[in-house]
Amino acid sequence: SRWLKLDPRVLEALCTRPPIYRSPISTMASALRALVFGGLAATASAVVVRSAACPAAHLETSTSADAAGTAQFKELTTTSGECQNMAAGDVSAFKFCGAGKLTLSRMTCDKHEYKALTVEHSKKEYSASQCETISTKGTVVDGHLGSITFTC
Repeated sequence: SRWLKLDPRVLEALCTRPPIYRSPISTMASALRALVFGGLAATASAVVVRSAACPAAHLETSTSADAAGTAQFKELTTTSGECQNMAAGDVSAFKFCGAGKLTLSRMTCDKHEYKALTVEHSKKEYSASQCETISTKGTVVDGHLGSITFTC
């Protein structure tokens, strides 16, 4: 037959095994470890890591807004000067901080320069803490972001 047949003695041993006893102290220690490591993980996710190649510039993208309609941004990890395929239809804005050059295209990296949107920040005008929010609305990447190049 297709059904697994267990020896009745094995089945009885599995069903009548006593429960594992844990002392209240070991249970509390496990809960404390979960709380501490969970808190560290949550803290680590909020830290912005910048590339050594671009210590005074970074780029963030927004794909969502909060209840008040304010764009919510997340750090975008890129390698300076390298084209990165994105294939994203939900990017609504970019936050470009510091000096550098940002090129956005509907095309993949193969045709990245075709009708691309380029935004440049000079070192004299922008420091790492000075940011520009760039909306994709009405641009060539409105509705679809094919690729991106960020050079600092």
